[in-house]
Amino acid sequence: MGFDFCPKLLLAVVLCGLVACDRQTEQRTVDLTVPVTVQSVETGTIESIVTATGTLRPVREAQIATEIRGSLYWGKGNNNRLLVKGSAVKKGQVIATLDSDEWVVGARVEARKLAVETAMRTLREQETLFDRQLATEMAVENARKAWADADANYRDALIKIDKTKLVAPIGGALSERADITQGTLVNERTSIAKIMDYSQVFVDLKIPNAQIIHVKLGQRVRVSNYALPDAVFEGEIAEMDPALDPTTRTVKVGGMVNNPDLLLRAGMFVKAEIVTESRQNVVLIARHLVLRRRNQKVVFVEEEGRAQQREVETGLEDRDRVEIAVGLEPGEQLITSNYETLRPRTRVRVTGDGR
Repeated sequence: MGFDFCPKLLLAVVLCGLVACDRQTEQRTVDLTVPVTVQSVETGTIESIVTATGTLRPVREAQIATEIRGSLYWGKGNNNRLLVKGSAVKKGQVIATLDSDEWVVGARVEARKLAVETAMRTLREQETLFDRQLATEMAVENARKAWADADANYRDALIKIDKTKLVAPIGGALSERADITQGTLVNERTSIAKIMDYSQVFVDLKIPNAQIIHVKLGQRVRVSNYALPDAVFEGEIAEMDPALDPTTRTVKVGGMVNNPDLLLRAGMFVKAEIVTESRQNVVLIARHLVLRRRNQKVVFVEEEGRAQQREVETGLEDRDRVEIAVGLEPGEQLITSNYETLRPRTRVRVTGDGR
């Protein structure tokens, strides 16, 4: 019996076989059970930051220098010991005194004080006589002028005497104390110490041109130093230079940072994080859990023993986490292991918590 061979029929049979094989392979892939760990999707706070390094300087400092010539004697602190570098001082506290008999005598404090008292008695007498019409108005005015001149001279004497006492114009810590022994004769305009207030400190930063658009006055800044690994200090951006440095193409930015325990010191090199944006109560997951499939960001969640692929839209990112703006809801079971090999609706078996 004869048989006519049909090439088209043979091709159709082969194609049907290949399609059936692919379907069986796909079915086996889907039905393969993959062990995975999961974690419940949670919300939290995420920040966008600009990182920079900088140097600290005190918020205030004041130089103390002599105005007259005299023998210098250092003052004492609360412990009744002579003030030294690092001693805490209060505003108005005497840092040192100058012994200068010539200056004190020249001030003539007592004589000028007596002149004020005499001028005041004369003025009162003239005012009484004027009330009784026994003195002229001119006599009263002359007496008032004499009292004003005497009072001005007395105040000038007190100012001169005050120059023998060097007091702290601000509170803080004594710094750069000169190595001058008690009783040493010093000349005028001799710098003897500096007072540094570092209950707050400035951090001077240089922000690249590409990032300065995100930085604004009043933004939070966090400062840390390698010598204080467990301490983070909070502050805010207090000043910004409006112009770029033409050499470095950076902008000078200053942050004021609280330093209540005085752990930060002037001159310290620190790392600073400027918080440019912050979002609260948003869905956050680990950055590495977001995959890219067909040019789309996706994650996998577990539902009824199957891996479900979710397309997501991301928001803010930090070093470890990413905000999921669209695609995930709190409480869903996010697959955290073996997710790289998963396909939609792959059968999975949860083996543990993937935190």
